[in-house]
Amino acid sequence: MNAPACSVCAAHEPRAELVAWESPRWILRHHPHPAPLCGWFLLCARRHVASAADLDVEEEREFTRVLGACMRALRTSAQVPRVYVVMFGEGAPHLHAHLIPRDPACEGTRAWAVADWYRAVERGERAPGDAGAVDLILTRMRARLTEDLAGLTDQ
Repeated sequence: MNAPACSVCAAHEPRAELVAWESPRWILRHHPHPAPLCGWFLLCARRHVASAADLDVEEEREFTRVLGACMRALRTSAQVPRVYVVMFGEGAPHLHAHLIPRDPACEGTRAWAVADWYRAVERGERAPGDAGAVDLILTRMRARLTEDLAGLTDQ
């Protein structure tokens, strides 16, 4: 059930073209344009819940499986050695994890600098991720996660 004025809840349906994978409890979607980086995904709880501490038993059981599968799929799909996971929960009090591909060739995204990169794209000081590359990574992620998370989509 969506909470009033929740930006995460509102983003679930209108941007179906950005969805890489979904189940009754989870949705993985690419960051909307302007995406800070190609491959910047958000893993969101479908139910409006403020934090991982508030998950029900089934959501909690699935969370690590889904998160791990999404990270592995992103690492392979983006061809990067590392995927950052960032969760704050105050800007939008709805459980969502930012999954950020870490390419060592892109020095400006190392560790906490990725937050500055994000803000620079928001302000128009850096170019966003390429839309064509976003489409390609979405195709790769969909194929990988359909296989890796089979069984969770129809529960």
